[in-house]
Amino acid sequence: MGFEAFIWRGGPGPVLLVNGATHGDEYEGPTLLQQWVQKWKPRRLRGTVVFIPVLNEVAFFAGQRCRPDDGANLARSFPGSRRGTPTSRLAALFNEQVLAQATHYADFHSAGAANRLDPWVGYVVGIDSKMERVQHQMASCFDRFWCWSGPFLPGRTLSAAAERRIPAIYTECRGEGDVAAEDLAALDLGLRRMLITLGLIPGAKPRLRKQLTRITRNTKETHLQVHHQAPFDGLYIPRTKLGAWVKRGAPIGDVLGLAGKSVLLRAEHAGRVVVIRVQRSVRQGDALAVLSPV
Repeated sequence: MGFEAFIWRGGPGPVLLVNGATHGDEYEGPTLLQQWVQKWKPRRLRGTVVFIPVLNEVAFFAGQRCRPDDGANLARSFPGSRRGTPTSRLAALFNEQVLAQATHYADFHSAGAANRLDPWVGYVVGIDSKMERVQHQMASCFDRFWCWSGPFLPGRTLSAAAERRIPAIYTECRGEGDVAAEDLAALDLGLRRMLITLGLIPGAKPRLRKQLTRITRNTKETHLQVHHQAPFDGLYIPRTKLGAWVKRGAPIGDVLGLAGKSVLLRAEHAGRVVVIRVQRSVRQGDALAVLSPV
């Protein structure tokens, strides 16, 4: 059990760790990092850069969000345990042997195969003001995405980084089981700018766009899986679109049970639709839409 890591070492300096495919059906991170592995030959590297294109290999080759052998979500399994389930052991290996060596960290996510989202970048707030300033600088490098940051939530890669006081960000690309060219270009540009900003490679200070930014202290707001959950197994028919602004109580979609019952799902609060379910088959508890106040 493990993962393939690619390492570039220069002189003394920061140690940047970047990974993709914490979830197995998220392909933007692996695609970008594999492209860099094939082509990147830094001549004046100050510090160390570590790429892990596919962190969750078993889930990746199964084409599933979670590992099929234990069904566990790696992004809810940190800090992990050496004696736990396969997913928990993988989390412990990554946390103790790799993340612990980093000074900065980025985790490239997406909506996966079942959802589509409006791409954003984010980080954990409320831990350490100095760390938060560095995270803001890192997130600003991905200025083609909007920024949505929230408080500590247990079990995540960024939570493990926060506990170690390692500045960390995550990105979320649109997903749908594919890789959009514009998302890949935005990730590529952001990664290069982050390397410059952290002083790992030489370059002019990036001229950055002003990002739409939302920072919340509400733990539920950025916990995507608890929003607009399916009340039972069935077929989902959406009534809204990504990017739409909806009022509280407005129709979100219909869940039709295979035995004949149906429920009209309504917006839990006003906001912009930033995640929407595209896979029509749903299980009870699946999040079907996420709204942001901005």
